[in-house]
Amino acid sequence: KMLAYNCSPSFNWKRNLDDATIGRFQRELGAMGYKFQFITLAGFHSLNYSMFELAHGYARDNMTAFVALQEKEFAAAEKGFTAVKHQREVGTGYFDQITQVVTAGKASTTALHGSTEDEQFFGEEALSQAKKAA
Repeated sequence: KMLAYNCSPSFNWKRNLDDATIGRFQRELGAMGYKFQFITLAGFHSLNYSMFELAHGYARDNMTAFVALQEKEFAAAEKGFTAVKHQREVGTGYFDQITQVVTAGKASTTALHGSTEDEQFFGEEALSQAKKAA
């Protein structure tokens, strides 16, 4: 029984298929019984292209290019994008709490409290909720 299909990034999709065919491709795979459809290197291509675009823009427009990226991140937060708050994304608040437990609340080396992310990206209410959730 068919299970998986790799929508290979090594295949030049537009060279061989029109937009309508590409648009229905995965539905047709599903109808044939393929339950798990994936692109093996989607993250690789996305990450590398976006970094290329940022580097190209930065070389041409300096910091303006990064700020444009940052503004897109802020807008994407409304759709659920969370990496704008990179310290939270990697668990800094969790490890700060572990540090406080281990030091009986006497640690002076926690990362999030008083950080630029704490100040700029967390409002007081959001910061309070994040601390309760962590």
